[in-house]
Amino acid sequence: MRPGLDVDPRSRRLTRALLEPLLEPLYEAATQPEMCEVFLRKASEVLRADTAAFVVYAPSNGEATVRMDLGFTDAMRQDAEKLVRLSPWMTEILKYREVGSYSGSPEDVLSLESFRKSKFYNDFFRKHGMEWTCTAIVFGPDGTVPGLAVSRSKSEPPFSADDKDLMRQLLPHLGRVFKVYRTVTALQAKNAAAQHALDLMGAACISLDRAGRVLSMNRRAEVLITHSGALRTKDHRLVTAITAEQSALDACIVPACACGDGRSTNPGAGGVVLHSVLGAPLYVSVLPYNSGWSLLECRPAATVFITTPDENGRGEHRLWQSMFGLSPAECRVAEMMKQGMDVAEISETLKIKVDTVRYYQKCIYRKTGVRGQGQLIRLLTRLPSSRP
Repeated sequence: MRPGLDVDPRSRRLTRALLEPLLEPLYEAATQPEMCEVFLRKASEVLRADTAAFVVYAPSNGEATVRMDLGFTDAMRQDAEKLVRLSPWMTEILKYREVGSYSGSPEDVLSLESFRKSKFYNDFFRKHGMEWTCTAIVFGPDGTVPGLAVSRSKSEPPFSADDKDLMRQLLPHLGRVFKVYRTVTALQAKNAAAQHALDLMGAACISLDRAGRVLSMNRRAEVLITHSGALRTKDHRLVTAITAEQSALDACIVPACACGDGRSTNPGAGGVVLHSVLGAPLYVSVLPYNSGWSLLECRPAATVFITTPDENGRGEHRLWQSMFGLSPAECRVAEMMKQGMDVAEISETLKIKVDTVRYYQKCIYRKTGVRGQGQLIRLLTRLPSSRP
């Protein structure tokens, strides 16, 4: 933006009138990426531009990405991403980092002669029949340089003071939209990571928020809920098929969620058996989940584990392996400790030395974070059991 650029008040009112139809699709694009195309189309119409694009440049490594565009060919997109780092205009734009934003055209900050002599101009602008360009950029907190860029061909006039004022008025709106987009993207990434983690576990897993509403579930849980007939979801809550069992399930969920959310120290009843007229029962355990994730209000406060009788203990050990990293041998020792067996009994049953049993015990305590057999029993009995 050239210092001292004056815009007639009447032109400013006209510019604001042109700005209004751009804002709705722009803000919708923050959470609905498909609306980016609608915004770019409207922006190109209002600014009489041949092309429009959202471009993100990373000065730290010189990489640029055309995130969404209108009017670009594949060759244009590739050249733009490859050549932005060579642009003398970008060198000038980066000087505005402390200001926090920039809007304008190359001729506002350097001579057209020097710009047209650059490799960026000749290998990108001239090559693809572009001559005039204007951009609005809001510097990102992560060091990236995201912005909106529009361009015209040589047969068109350069962008006027009114056009540049419109881009300048877009700056605060772009800043808000980029911030919302980063927040939503971070949330989606966390959800994806949580979903992947749940899918890695052998047992069926469901995460609940502080109010007991379902946030996510892995594929195993989806299958059990769909086919068991003992449990279903309604209005994002877990509902039992047999009405009389709902209170028992709620007695597990409500205190566990309160504990995981930090509102209580009571972890709840632990587990319940749910029945169905369609087949085998489900064994459900609910554990508090203390999460440091405070993004928005959708943080998990409890985790529900579900197993079935036909797993014959395998699901239980698979869960211990997934949650704590126990080896198969450690799972066998932990199972016997859960039953209350002492070191000598375990040694006799497994036909291994007492010292070996003690070694496994130390490994189990270290991996589960407990300090003795009593704490281990309490921990493991609260997890899903494959036995009635």
